[in-house]
Amino acid sequence: MKYLTLFLLLIPFSMSAQNQDPWSVYMTPTDVHELLAKYTGDFELIIEMQGMDKPIVLESSQQMILGGRFLELKQKGNMMGMDYASLYTIGYNTIDKTVSMTTITNMGTGTLALHGSWDADKKVANLHGKLTNPVSKETINVRQTINFVDDNTILIESFDQEGDQPEKKTVEYKFVRK
Repeated sequence: MKYLTLFLLLIPFSMSAQNQDPWSVYMTPTDVHELLAKYTGDFELIIEMQGMDKPIVLESSQQMILGGRFLELKQKGNMMGMDYASLYTIGYNTIDKTVSMTTITNMGTGTLALHGSWDADKKVANLHGKLTNPVSKETINVRQTINFVDDNTILIESFDQEGDQPEKKTVEYKFVRK
């Protein structure tokens, strides 16, 4: 009985992170979430679109949500003469080591959902997804890179590819801390 008690007491000390309960790993924020948390606060969002003469500048309020698991980015301002609002979420999946981003805006009823790889050394996410062109109703393949440039800057570059057309850079989003 004495050896059984000693054995049971030593079991937790012998478990490594790889042997942790998968749900605990899935629920626990990591160093990537700590990186995302650095981007809370008020930012200016500078949008440069292909074919536009000058950038669009919006306000972006950013906070960690759901227990520090996701970065929420809320934008508002004026875009092309209209009141504009959008909401992004950026998250990191601790199980498959991927980054995901969702985007919704008041200028459409669709949701853009992107998923992809994380390069910890470069602090860059490479994401892919699809959306529907509202005019042609064709699928647009979307590729975005999220570059965490420094503690005050996030740069998102967006590339679209539709039908048999080659991929082209369409939008650049630069979040700069106020």
